[in-house]
Parts: sequence; structure tokens; C-alpha cells
Amino acid sequence: MDNIVISIGRELGSGGKEIAEMVASRLGFKFYDKKLLEVAASESGLDTTVFQNADERETSGFIGSMFSIHGSFANVLSGSSCMDSDQLFKIQSEAIRTIAEKENCIIVGRCAEYVLRDHPRMASIFITAHHKERIRYIMENEGKSHSEAEETIEKGDKRRRQYHDYYATTRWGEARCYDLCINASHMGLEGTTEFICNYIRQRFLL
Repeated sequence: MDNIVISIGRELGSGGKEIAEMVASRLGFKFYDKKLLEVAASESGLDTTVFQNADERETSGFIGSMFSIHGSFANVLSGSSCMDSDQLFKIQSEAIRTIAEKENCIIVGRCAEYVLRDHPRMASIFITAHHKERIRYIMENEGKSHSEAEETIEKGDKRRRQYHDYYATTRWGEARCYDLCINASHMGLEGTTEFICNYIRQRFLL
């Protein structure tokens, strides 16, 4: 448990993923976002699409909570080769613990700060940004209109919050639940990245 693990939660459009990638690069840490799903799939023997379909989505009823190994809706209804999202969360959590034991790393989302709450060298960080800047970020990076960007943010944040709060006892985005909460609008992606790097270096004496 000597490895340092940084969990990063983020509001949609805050630039949290990009910041996490830059922090990982500057500190020499391994970066896990979608790659975490590949690790979980490899260790469980399931297809990656199973985890992609369930990624940061909470259980919601029979149809919403059942996922076929082959991603087939027909298989869900027939009851063959199915796993519910709670089982998938447990598998993904084991993958997170395995990664944390193996190397210094940054894990984005997926309740990592809750899964690793007993890890002695884990720093939990949450990144937000001003709403208007989040809208502009989505418009520029996804080519959406202002109204489309607003809808994307609303639905994305709701999905992440419901997923996190379904599985964790802490609350998504609440300051008291993290070691560090930061508004990326004040310093930009570069400044926020360097701020987080300095925090990690001082906290863990790197």
C-alpha cells in the first residue's frame, strides 16, 4: 500500500479529465479513465462493452440493471448470461483495488475515492468550473449548440451523481467528502494542473 493513488471526480465540462491526464503525465503516474473498464473486463473475462454500457450508471429497475455478457437485449429478456450492475460494480471495484496495489496512479470517477477510502496514500480531488465556461467547453469540444450543451451537462451531472450516490455513502461533489475541491475556472487547465501537482508533491513529499 505504498503507492500513491489520486482519485479525481469532475463535473461535466470542467476539464477534469484533461487536468487528470496532465497531472498524471507530470507526476509520472499511470492514468486510468476508460482504460479501467478494460482492466475490469480482462480480469473478469467479460466483454469490455458490458462495462461500457454500465459505466457510471446506477441500477434502475430490471431492464436498466441487467446487462448481457454479449450486450444483447434479447439475452437480457431470456435471462441468459446476465449480470446486474451491482455485480459489475463489484468487479470494477476489485480492478480499482488491484491497480492501487500495483502502481502510482490517477483514477477518474467510478467512485474510486469511496472504493479506496481505506487506502493510506489516497488523495481525493473534485474539479468543478463556472457553469457558463462548462457550456462553452462542451460547445467547443463536442460541436453542440448552447441549448444542447446545457442539456448534456444537466444529464451528465445527474447520471454521475446518481451513480456515485447509489454506491457510495459520501455525496458526489460535496466539499466535505474530498481532500481537495477546486474550481478550474480560476486558474485554467494549466494552472489547476500545476496546483494539484504541487499539492500532491507537498502532501506525499515527492
